[in-house]
Amino acid sequence: MALYLATPERKHRRAWKALKHEFDHDNAKHFALYQGRGRKGSQTYGMFLRRWRKFNEGRHLPSHLVPATKYFLLEEGSPKILGVIDIRHRLNDYLLNNPGGHIGYAVAPSERRKGFATQQLRLGLEKCREMGINPVLVTCHKENIASARVIQKNGGVLEDERMSGEGKMFQRYWITLS
Repeated sequence: MALYLATPERKHRRAWKALKHEFDHDNAKHFALYQGRGRKGSQTYGMFLRRWRKFNEGRHLPSHLVPATKYFLLEEGSPKILGVIDIRHRLNDYLLNNPGGHIGYAVAPSERRKGFATQQLRLGLEKCREMGINPVLVTCHKENIASARVIQKNGGVLEDERMSGEGKMFQRYWITLS
């Protein structure tokens, strides 16, 4: 099983629609980070690609966001998107002190508990190394024990826990790349 990260392209349209359908029916609130604004089911792949390019280039971003590169987690020989990961090129005060950090990721609901999140984060950290991002801040909500384990398996060291603006505790982990 050879996993790799790929930037979104037109050829991923059908697989993205299937992934979006999974997240829409899983009621995963965090998927809004990956599909853009709007009601469930309202975004087209063309809209997704345009929004991704805007974020990647840092054009017209809200003040609390920074340029970011999005990748799909893919497996050689399979058309399915297993997950999505965003790598934020830098931190601002908001991303440093709220849930966010340098990396945000999600695995397709049907692919969870198979080790893909750990592999996806490992591959994302390689991209961070290539971009010169070091150390890397990765956050998760305190109740998300699975995500905390993924971060720890990838070398994450807990710095602290904080309260988000939504009143949820989140954890801040730093990963130093060698």
